[in-house]
Amino acid sequence: MPIYNIRGIDVEFPFKAYQSQIIYMDRVIESLQNKCHALLESPTGTGKTLCLLCATLSWRKSLGCFSTRKDRKKSDFPWTDSEELMSQSQGGGGFPTIVYASRTHSQLRQVIKELKRSSYRPKMVVLGSREQLCVNEEVKALRGKALTNACQYLCKKRGKRQCNHFNRTPEYLKNNPHLGDEPVDIEDLVSIGKDSGPCPYYITRELHKDVDIIFAPYNYLISNGYRKYLKVNWNDSILIFDEAHNLESLCADSASFDLPSALLSACISEAQECVELAAARRGSLNDVSMNPENFAILKGLLLKLQELISKVPILKKDEGFTKPGPYIYEMLKSLNITHETAPKLIGTVEEAAVLLEEEKQRTATSAGSKLDIIADMLKLIFRENGSNHADVYRVHVQELEQNSTDVIKGKVSRTLSWWCFNPGITMQDIANKGVGSIILTSGTLSPMDSLAQELKLDFPIRLENPHVISSNQLWAGVVSTGPSGCVFNSSYRNRDSPEYKQELGNAIANFSRVVPDGLLIFFPSYYLMDRCIAFWKDVGHKNSMTVWERICKLKKPVIEPKDSSLFPAAMQDFSEKLQDRSTSGAIFFAVCRGKVSEGLDFADCAGRAVVITGLPYARVTDPRVRLKREFLDEQSQRADVKLPRSTLLSGSMWYSQEAARAVNQAIGRVIRHCHDYGAIIFCDDRFEQPSQQSKISLWIRPNVKCYSRYGEVISDLARFFRIERSTFPARLVTEQENNIVSTLLPIESTKDAPTPASGNSNVKHVGIAQNELSRLEAFPPANRASPLELGGNNVKWKGLTILKHTGKIPRIVKGDAVQGCSSRKAKLVELSDEETPVEKRCEVVVDLECGNCEKDTCETQLFASSTCFNTMGLVKKRKVPESEGSAASSALTAKGSGSGVYKEASASAFLSQVKEKLNTEEYKKFVGCMQALKKKELKLANVMESIVQLFCGKERDHLLTGFRDFVPVKYRPAYEQCIKSKREKEKHDHLC
Repeated sequence: MPIYNIRGIDVEFPFKAYQSQIIYMDRVIESLQNKCHALLESPTGTGKTLCLLCATLSWRKSLGCFSTRKDRKKSDFPWTDSEELMSQSQGGGGFPTIVYASRTHSQLRQVIKELKRSSYRPKMVVLGSREQLCVNEEVKALRGKALTNACQYLCKKRGKRQCNHFNRTPEYLKNNPHLGDEPVDIEDLVSIGKDSGPCPYYITRELHKDVDIIFAPYNYLISNGYRKYLKVNWNDSILIFDEAHNLESLCADSASFDLPSALLSACISEAQECVELAAARRGSLNDVSMNPENFAILKGLLLKLQELISKVPILKKDEGFTKPGPYIYEMLKSLNITHETAPKLIGTVEEAAVLLEEEKQRTATSAGSKLDIIADMLKLIFRENGSNHADVYRVHVQELEQNSTDVIKGKVSRTLSWWCFNPGITMQDIANKGVGSIILTSGTLSPMDSLAQELKLDFPIRLENPHVISSNQLWAGVVSTGPSGCVFNSSYRNRDSPEYKQELGNAIANFSRVVPDGLLIFFPSYYLMDRCIAFWKDVGHKNSMTVWERICKLKKPVIEPKDSSLFPAAMQDFSEKLQDRSTSGAIFFAVCRGKVSEGLDFADCAGRAVVITGLPYARVTDPRVRLKREFLDEQSQRADVKLPRSTLLSGSMWYSQEAARAVNQAIGRVIRHCHDYGAIIFCDDRFEQPSQQSKISLWIRPNVKCYSRYGEVISDLARFFRIERSTFPARLVTEQENNIVSTLLPIESTKDAPTPASGNSNVKHVGIAQNELSRLEAFPPANRASPLELGGNNVKWKGLTILKHTGKIPRIVKGDAVQGCSSRKAKLVELSDEETPVEKRCEVVVDLECGNCEKDTCETQLFASSTCFNTMGLVKKRKVPESEGSAASSALTAKGSGSGVYKEASASAFLSQVKEKLNTEEYKKFVGCMQALKKKELKLANVMESIVQLFCGKERDHLLTGFRDFVPVKYRPAYEQCIKSKREKEKHDHLC
């Protein structure tokens, strides 16, 4: 395993690292060593997660050995209460604790998979909710607060009604002190609970006290309520927020609340129910633990609050009623709810929730209590640090559309909101605990200045990493006009015009014809998507198909649903339509900021192009957006005059940058790994503006080309996909097709082949300067966090079998049946695993089926096939005109991806010239280089240097030129640079 010495720390990395990965790890270690915060952007597919884990854990390991679980005294067991379980904190051996947070558990699952790839084995635990970890059959059927209350109730000493899983936990932890030494996920913990009986939830609650690294969803850090349950020594701890592009909005949301009138009415009903239940218990069971008078007071307060909200004067319905944040205390003070009385009221609300839960368990109902929301609201308002934070809030009362029931009852439907407009409050609370470093990373953090200003933290270390793909794998263009010359602009004034919708539909129909397989179309809003699709379905010329019919004839459509519960069905539909070979693929109509644009992996054939139809600005009339802009403008006006105004985040800047970040998120769906390719099409003339292009992710920016004529776009796109499909030939096949072709040919498998390491020592001292030939090294594919799963020898995505290339492009199998002949077509067969156990590589294997070729062509075939290998040992395909005398660079012919022509005579002619100009020893060296390249014992960079060395000299210049034709186009600049460097050296030596 390669080891890189970065800033004095030896970092073990499972694969040969790209230069961008080394730079990324360098920034991580710099942040940790200097105890400062960092913003690190690295595109999807660059191995960001693995780099982050390896760099952080190598730094932690340099401080001291990873933790081992401490033996607990017998007096610690058994616990008598669920809270006693959390009473002690061991602290992780005195070294800084690492908390790795991501948005969802599915993303954390991918992170833990990456941890398993690494050589590091810190003591770890992944935290989850009771809903995810509970194995009690009686409790896990419940949801939300109802489940929490039931769990807490059964974990207390109350006669025979106890949770056996909870009771078995102490003994299990005592007998299994090494739990967490190897990476375990939530599914593993649940399996333990089902098999062995201990409670997975309380295992994690206990285990997290003395681990090196904790994996948890964002809310464990962002929510003050969750954060207080973490028994972590915050001093010098390391907090990592992965997929942090939405962190500011999540922080603001966690510090805000909305109280609709319908919810408040439900709480009043629950309070009345508690009065009746407590009175009944007191009368029949002589139970005085619950006082019905307290619940009656609670009901009265909620009724007064409802009346207070209904009487708020709203002059303009669209604008609502707005007051500064501290006004909330004035409202509640009129109800005698203050900092002094709030704790008792919160206690009453929690008692009511418990009472309701007990009654629901008795009557076998599973509806959750709404009163808990009132408790959370009061805890947020009356925080421990007083009311100083209220200045960054706004009180807002919005009148909503009335439903028929409200009209009949004469009620007004209103929502009381308390919105936080400074997400930095949450991050500052965390930073004030004395943490060492906070690292925010994502594929789309840009623009970073606005993010840093929003979070109110100093981020001295920042990185915008390039992608590991080469420029020829990405097509990015701004399409300002459509097929008829109509300008593309989805602004408010233009988006509803029939001309715009017709032009956009015609353009998408043309894109569907050119783009193979999966095509993603992103609209700024659901409104615009619905209006456009409705227009395309209805409007058509006489005796001709509608726009929608033309699109459907080329690609089968799927539309993103507004209802999130319908989204899995939409994804399944997209998967099935991708498999349908009657059309050229499927097209997904989606919305920026929707589910399709967030976190989903449309790698390879699932997404060959993404079309951005406009800038997804938030609705200007939305009261929260309007108040946020006003708040930022007020803040910038009040800021220190010493600061230049241009560096301050104004309302308009924030508004524009939020739209840009949503665009970057959407376009990140396509290029998902180092051997993927795709197109990004901006269908809005506003993307021509330098101010808009400056907000696009840095790795895309240099490739963006502005087109004034639509015809050029289509021709360039067609050329791009024609070339890339021949270079990266991959297609979707059905299970049946795959079973048929898999029987045709044997597959060469080198599963156990070790990762090659160069040099005598595994340790590489790394500098940041990039070597010109470093990108020609034989790097394995950047690992990826995606929903792809390996099924047998095939990669599966959402039910699909995909012949795809996460590690290699098709290559020729060396074997008795493989000879240098182009008389037969190659056959596509199933994927084989070609890598170490920790990194699966897929490749399309080719058999030329030549049984009649003579053995004496071996040398020619060896040379021809060897020179077709790039740095990964891959086949490079390109057409060679008949007029050229050079050999072709591929013996592969694959259906649907163009053809390569192998000219054996040209290879033989070139070999004859080599034999003529080289002596016996030199010729043996030349053949040895070709053999070593074919067996992957040498890298292309080393081979090119050796060839240049052999062919240098006036009499051999034609050999240098001739060999160039056997070098893949992608690496010819590097080959020419080798020649240039050699000649300059010779010139320098001659002058000396």
